[in-house]
Amino acid sequence: MKITKIKTHTIPIQLSSTFKTALREVNHVNIVRVYIHFDNGIVGIGEAAPTHVITGDTEVSITSAINDIFAPFLIGRELDEELTILDEMKALLIHNSSPKAAIDIAFHDALAKANSTPLYKFLGGRKVVLETDYTISIGAPEKMVDDAKTKVAEGFRSLKVKLGLDPVEVEVAKIRQMNDALGGKIPFRIDANQGWTPEVAIQILNEWSDIPIDFVEQPVKSWDFAGMAKVTANTNIPVMADESLFGIHDAKRLLDEKCCDLLNIKLMKSAGIKEARAIHALANEYNVDCMIGTMIEGYASLSAAAHFAAASERVKFYDLDVPFMWNLQGKDITDIGIEIGQGQVLLTEESGIGISAY
Repeated sequence: MKITKIKTHTIPIQLSSTFKTALREVNHVNIVRVYIHFDNGIVGIGEAAPTHVITGDTEVSITSAINDIFAPFLIGRELDEELTILDEMKALLIHNSSPKAAIDIAFHDALAKANSTPLYKFLGGRKVVLETDYTISIGAPEKMVDDAKTKVAEGFRSLKVKLGLDPVEVEVAKIRQMNDALGGKIPFRIDANQGWTPEVAIQILNEWSDIPIDFVEQPVKSWDFAGMAKVTANTNIPVMADESLFGIHDAKRLLDEKCCDLLNIKLMKSAGIKEARAIHALANEYNVDCMIGTMIEGYASLSAAAHFAAASERVKFYDLDVPFMWNLQGKDITDIGIEIGQGQVLLTEESGIGISAY
């Protein structure tokens, strides 16, 4: 398969409500989609989500990286199933994990299409139904409790809760109020988005010893590996690395230095599926479980993340709730590549990532 043409296109996606974390507030996003054409007529589709507060990537920088740096290098090159060309491509530009992910996804989509199989099967997977949590945005306690009750009523059986902006007593009380409102029957996944110091994290987490909590995600700054290790050593609630984890080298350091109990793999941080699979293999070697997560992303990258997760045995947690936040008016399955159930993301049997709309 020889690459003949690469084109980018911006896709605006409106959310049904504002999404707020300790790092940002979002009500819409401009996704950069890439179309990679091959000499056999196949078109691979990938996407990058601009999340400058985490990856440093913007819509402008993503578009420039693909069109000005990567496309001239890739056009005319052959694609093989080992994706060796990705390693050469990544060396052209440091960082820029999101545009690299977009091209990686498009390559995987194209290879699966060439084999007339869904991507999850091409990657060796069998699972087609993924049960996702739903993320409760930061807000007033009463609003967060109401949102939690609504989402449980809609069929979600676990909730991810954004914290990291309020004083200790407020953070502690929010989870207690939610737990009381839900009768202690729904497990929480706490995400502070780097909002606490190690000492505050330990204090808060140890206040919740009687509440069902699956894990706490990135309680301290991304660069504070020692702080992550301190929190991990001083709480019984499992600690998950997110913003501290981009590539395989981060994963190895996190595990070697006992900074966390779990890893959150996101394609926009790992520069795509190839590196994500390497992280997953390392996690398996260390007997560590993972979550598949996403930013506020678009249709192609979300579908790709779901396909990767469905083929990855160490991925035990699914944070794929973005489709439930999209305003999908006028969209059908060929646009988004997946089906949406009650608290579930369902993969289709279409080739590649399941998106055929151009």
